[in-house]
Amino acid sequence: MADEKEKFDATKYKNDFQKEKYDRIIVNVAKGQKKVIDQKAKDLGYKSLNSFIVDLINKKLEE
Repeated sequence: MADEKEKFDATKYKNDFQKEKYDRIIVNVAKGQKKVIDQKAKDLGYKSLNSFIVDLINKKLEE
């Protein structure tokens, strides 16, 4: 039987990959505002809230 330490830990792999490849930015909004922003992102055709926010940031950086 395989030792527990030898098992592949998908969560650890994903977390380690994200730490290596991405910087994290935490944004706080007023209670209920996340739902409004998420709905706007969906209405505009974005697949995720993250992609919507990154796109907005990138557009502002281009100005």
